[in-house]
Amino acid sequence: MLNTPAGTPASSTASANRSAESGASRLGFGSVHAPEPGFFPWLGGLALVGLSMALLFQAARRADVAVASRGDWVRAASLLAALALYVPTLEPLGYPVATAALCAAALRILGVRWPAALSVGLGLAVVTFVLFRRVLGVELPRGVLAFLG
Repeated sequence: MLNTPAGTPASSTASANRSAESGASRLGFGSVHAPEPGFFPWLGGLALVGLSMALLFQAARRADVAVASRGDWVRAASLLAALALYVPTLEPLGYPVATAALCAAALRILGVRWPAALSVGLGLAVVTFVLFRRVLGVELPRGVLAFLG
């Protein structure tokens, strides 16, 4: 069941999202009318777990799907490791640096060449940082870039 190309990322994603849900539960849920910080991450994690499970069951029913190669497992594990490293580095490095590194690493793991991976990662980190800070008024960790004010 898990030895299919579709099953490998589905099971990895489901595991990661179950962890995200448990982290969101520590923030408090609130209610639909007065959500607290953990409500939307929990709701998104729940949706992703459901979709991952649907993909996993769909892959298990198909008899014509090839068995996942070792490289598929290594790629999925590498992506999961990159996400796991992102969490503890977010505060000390700051959102822009940690997010740029995560995006570049994820794109590289998925086969994108380094120049493109670094460009996209840096661009995404800067755009989302500015969007959250200027447009939405959300303070994100600045980390090593705290001197920028």
